[in-house]
Amino acid sequence: MKKTTQPQEKHVMEEHAHVFRTLQHFGFSLGDKPHVTQLEEKLIAKKTDKSYIADTLAIQKSVLDKTFHSFNFPVHTGYSADKDSYVYHIVGTKKSIYDALAIEAGYSVIQELLGNKTEILVELNFIGDKESVQRFSKELQHFYKKHALAIPKNILAAAKKDPFESYKMLEGVELKPKAAKKGGEVEPVVVPNPIDHLSEVSRKEFKEILEYIESLDMNFRINPYLYESPDVVSGLIFNIHTMDKGAKVDSLSIFGTRNDILGKKILNKKEVPTLSVVITGLKKIPKPTKTIRIVKTTEVKFFYAQLGPEARFKTLKVMDMMRCAKIPLHHAISKEKISAQLAHAEKLNIPYLLLVGHREALQNSVMVRNMRNLSQESITMENLIEYLKKLI
Repeated sequence: MKKTTQPQEKHVMEEHAHVFRTLQHFGFSLGDKPHVTQLEEKLIAKKTDKSYIADTLAIQKSVLDKTFHSFNFPVHTGYSADKDSYVYHIVGTKKSIYDALAIEAGYSVIQELLGNKTEILVELNFIGDKESVQRFSKELQHFYKKHALAIPKNILAAAKKDPFESYKMLEGVELKPKAAKKGGEVEPVVVPNPIDHLSEVSRKEFKEILEYIESLDMNFRINPYLYESPDVVSGLIFNIHTMDKGAKVDSLSIFGTRNDILGKKILNKKEVPTLSVVITGLKKIPKPTKTIRIVKTTEVKFFYAQLGPEARFKTLKVMDMMRCAKIPLHHAISKEKISAQLAHAEKLNIPYLLLVGHREALQNSVMVRNMRNLSQESITMENLIEYLKKLI
């Protein structure tokens, strides 16, 4: 009898199976690479050199046209783009926890591929809404005009075509102030920072993302020069690098952006909440010596549910603990009502529920419930993995 290939295995290259296996811990499934037309490629090329954003545009178009493969949002999907890169998207939610989840997933991929001792840096920036962009644009134009004599000519020339693209060129450039008039003080050249010009709404969004990131054991910094066109990005930008003694290494690199604005700016339709991330440098990673088995949905034994803001800040930590222990986990963190989360768990027929509410969050514990007989026990975070391994 001829052996057939599991449908869920067809969208990932064999050498990327270990990447997808890590992403599975964060709720990602395998999807088809979007069909990108020449028109979509041209539209994106005018705005950014990030070619994978054309995939994002194609996804948003399919959502707007109601031809997308799933309407159970938010959708976590990914695929092998080519031998060197893997792309994943989160579609259908603007919640900040998903921005942090996209970063944690990428960070975890590097740890899984290169080892926990690998030095990793997460660089972050935030573009913000229309008001934020207008504020920063005005300040940037004033900066170029005021300090024209201190700015390299090639950057000034670039600024006339695209002030935002030229802004990225300022990173690492030493700007010497022009000489002051006799007896006057030399005025320092201060490059504008987009974070300083965020609107109250955008500042709150970015602050919440940072709070989630701070709850994890990550090395990160805000890099104001990590900037993309506001026609493409309307929120978070991040870049995850491998490091060696504090210097960036040309190895694995993960770049992600929130691209809600594409549908409105390029398609002249409405916004579609979308986070898109590309992992590059995979050809340099040795192929796994062991076969990576992709876990089926029916094999997952645990479902994570949370209630309240304190509990939400424990969510990503629990996911990371489970990933490190190689224990797969389902969740529905887009749902805030506990009833909706429990209904989701029952639909999946999950045998065990991991519940964190206000009390558990304060006590740094997790309530583990047997969904068959409804017995439950409170387990400290410190002992959680050891306890769960006994249930497998």
